[in-house]
Amino acid sequence: MGTVTKRAQADGTTRYRAQVRVKREGYPVYNASKTFSKKSLADEWIKRTEAEIEINPDKMLNPAKELKQATLAEFITAYLEEADSFARTKTSSLKQIASVEISEKNIYSLTRQDFSDYAIKRRKGDPILGIDGVAPSTVLKELSHIKAVLVHAQFVWGKDIEATLDEFEKSLTGLRKSRIVTKSKTRDRLPTSDELQALTTHFYKNWMRKKRSVPMHLIMWFAIYSGRREDEICSLRLPDYDQHNTQWLVRDAKHPDGSEGNHKYFHMEPKTIMLVGKFMNKETRKRVLELGYSEKLLVPVNTATVSTYFTRACSQLGIEDLRFHDLRHEAATRYAEEGFTIPQLQTITLHESWNTLKRYVNLKKRGDHRLDFAEAMSVAEGSYNNHFKEWNKTQRNIASIDTFEAFEMSQDETIVVPYKFLEIQINTFIEEHKQNKYFIRKHVKKLQTEYPFAWNKEKQEFYIKEIQIAWEDWFADHGQVAWSELPDEASHFSFKNNRVIRLFKNRVLAFDHDLNAWLDISNDYYFEEHYHIENPK
Repeated sequence: MGTVTKRAQADGTTRYRAQVRVKREGYPVYNASKTFSKKSLADEWIKRTEAEIEINPDKMLNPAKELKQATLAEFITAYLEEADSFARTKTSSLKQIASVEISEKNIYSLTRQDFSDYAIKRRKGDPILGIDGVAPSTVLKELSHIKAVLVHAQFVWGKDIEATLDEFEKSLTGLRKSRIVTKSKTRDRLPTSDELQALTTHFYKNWMRKKRSVPMHLIMWFAIYSGRREDEICSLRLPDYDQHNTQWLVRDAKHPDGSEGNHKYFHMEPKTIMLVGKFMNKETRKRVLELGYSEKLLVPVNTATVSTYFTRACSQLGIEDLRFHDLRHEAATRYAEEGFTIPQLQTITLHESWNTLKRYVNLKKRGDHRLDFAEAMSVAEGSYNNHFKEWNKTQRNIASIDTFEAFEMSQDETIVVPYKFLEIQINTFIEEHKQNKYFIRKHVKKLQTEYPFAWNKEKQEFYIKEIQIAWEDWFADHGQVAWSELPDEASHFSFKNNRVIRLFKNRVLAFDHDLNAWLDISNDYYFEEHYHIENPK
């Protein structure tokens, strides 16, 4: 095919012209030439050219024909840029796929073996690189993401990748038959009461001990009562709360056909509304907003932070195979146990069909005792107070987290309470302990504040927990209730928060002094006998 022609130049030098001419059926005539100073160089060029023609005839003999060359990674990047409203999990998964070996290959030449190798490697992991294998359902989900990119490229961009799609489908068929990939199993994992209590105590302790922290104890129970996913909880906007109709708008609610623009209201039960009040508590709100997120959100916390804290807590507490999403399962199950109909459940969970909703509902009722927020918090507070007492015995000073409210919110030790007998006894407690050298040395000096007995009028307690605990212990031993000052219907008095309580049938009522009326607080109150004195009448 190649020839070398010797040519003498006008200056007396010799040049060698190499020429390759190919005439092959199905291709235009190929003709290429190049001149060299040495014959050996001309011969070498002919050999290289002929070799390239042998290896890549389309490229060499028909350069006018478009060469199809693009990687899967390039397609994924363009896909994400063009359609940017995917859920966080799908976006993360596609970015992960774009970083592995299969995405570096030419998408037009991908074979069933390439797709199969990817699936098998994902299942097995890579011990050398410290990469764990993943579940069959995870691999199937990732393959579905790859297919979405291929289909988009074919139908939207007009790319000629029908052969690649065919190879993908054949690979998937084989992977399914060999059960290398399978659909996800229906989860029926529900948290036990012991697990919920352990998590509540753990999160509450962290909230009390760290000034810049997340109220995970509230977020966890809000998920249980509202049935919301963690990303939905962290994106609820305060202006979207319809208080009159007890419903809240979930923007871009998850949907198989896409979440963007799928805004739906979910119904809120009394316990859910109660937790909204907990989030909006002045002190809680102030601390959470210090994290730096939007004040327009009910829970201005990063979604990833919630997921990480929950997973970490489960690991620390030895709770196995429990995910934050299981709390949504718990919510649906609780309401089903309470007799909610499917349409009623759908107004809370926002599932559109029974087929989707049924996986969240265990129709078989569990045991009689079911932990609720009020009881869990009562136990958590008691546990923390006991821990605080023991911890304080060994401390020279009290941490700033325990005194910052007294420093920042009050420099007034005036006791403001609704009843005279209570005011007298609190002042008696203060005077006794101000004169007690042991108490001053053990408690007051550690606080490093001029206002150790600062009083929180709103909460009806001392700002500093150490002093509040001392007061509760004192009243339990020495306190007396002047029942004549209380409403006639009062059945108990709580010295923990100075509440006048009336037990009526199976409800707990508290007397509101401003309204001069009894209010039902059953959803937000755990009746703990230790802190209540019963009316002897």
